Amino acid sequence: MPIEKPRSRLKLVLPALWVVLVLILLCDAKLWRPGELLTIKENIQIAEAQAWWQGRLDLPERKWDAALFQGKVYSPFPPMFTFMSAAIVPFFGGVPHGFVSFLIVLPATILAYALFLNQARSPWWAAIGAIGLLAGTSALPVMDKTLRSASPYFVNQTLALGGTLLFLIEYFGRGRVAVMGVALAVAAWSRQLTIVYALPFIWSAWRPEGESSRVRRCIWAGCIVVPILVVPLILNALKFGHPLDSGYLYIYNDRPDDALSRDARTYGLFSSHFVPRNAYHANVGLPDLHPIQVEGREQFYLRPNSWGTGIWWTTPLLLWVLFDLRRIWDDPRRRMLLLAALLANVALLFYHNTGYQQRGFNRFSLDYVPALLAFVAPTCFVGWRRWVSLAMVAWSVGYFAFLIRLPHLRIW
Repeated sequence: MPIEKPRSRLKLVLPALWVVLVLILLCDAKLWRPGELLTIKENIQIAEAQAWWQGRLDLPERKWDAALFQGKVYSPFPPMFTFMSAAIVPFFGGVPHGFVSFLIVLPATILAYALFLNQARSPWWAAIGAIGLLAGTSALPVMDKTLRSASPYFVNQTLALGGTLLFLIEYFGRGRVAVMGVALAVAAWSRQLTIVYALPFIWSAWRPEGESSRVRRCIWAGCIVVPILVVPLILNALKFGHPLDSGYLYIYNDRPDDALSRDARTYGLFSSHFVPRNAYHANVGLPDLHPIQVEGREQFYLRPNSWGTGIWWTTPLLLWVLFDLRRIWDDPRRRMLLLAALLANVALLFYHNTGYQQRGFNRFSLDYVPALLAFVAPTCFVGWRRWVSLAMVAWSVGYFAFLIRLPHLRIW
């Protein structure tokens, strides 16, 4: 349903400020850390940006999950944050923490509100939906760790979240090819699997009536998608000798053996061997049960597992997707987006890593969960559903903001 237009801009701005305030209160990490400069110690992509300015691709030293290839060290991560850092490091010698706070984390917050605002019946219900997305999914621990550590895993996931949200807003809104293209580039150059949204992007470009408009938009969309695909391939070829070699396998070269390195060497980065494990952790992923003997008596504790936690019971708002599946499938626009989200989900099932370590959450789910929540945004706060949805959001926020911070929970 279309939003009921408020009489003043203030009625739009106040709920947005409330969303930002709630996120700041629920996030343990400090948003404002003046004077703190991020370097290779926090994120190897900052060192990669500095290396580019020196005319090199390799890094000066090896950090965890840097790729060791033919005696040189490289970043295997997608290039978006490196591009952004390259614009900053000549002036500061690193990346100021405020750059991460105000250009990566906060934009995702506003975009989440805008996504629900486009489809909800009122700004305040849109704000509740945004809180459900930001603090009732793995987005909260991911953004917290982005602010806390600025490590590439979480910075890139937050960047991809912002790009995905912008894409969804435009996809369900005005459908401008340029805006969707920029959003797709930000997402795909931060998390490679979000390239699946090129499918609804190209479909959206093809939709307008009129052959001339359709052809022009498709050519424009193609001119955007090709560089999005080609730039990472060129970087792969320059660093690792082949455009299809991402370098991820080389992060396990010459480092202590662990479960992930053994799996990658035995089965490869992607394999059907990982499907049962990944399907469990993505959809169920229950806490681990730990029995402990105390003074001769057995006690039982629940501890969040570190491999991945199921999305359906931690974010039950997603269950409306199952109720509305026929409506979603019958709408061509939503059907194309659903196929893209399913593609990302399936690809992750074959990956050798679940996102480990991630205590009590599932960061890879952010590749497709925003799309699923966009499906339910028009209906989850309508009629009797709004009160059920409110309870769902309350549980999710309670879980991600409080329960997973507990070291353990005694149940007996």
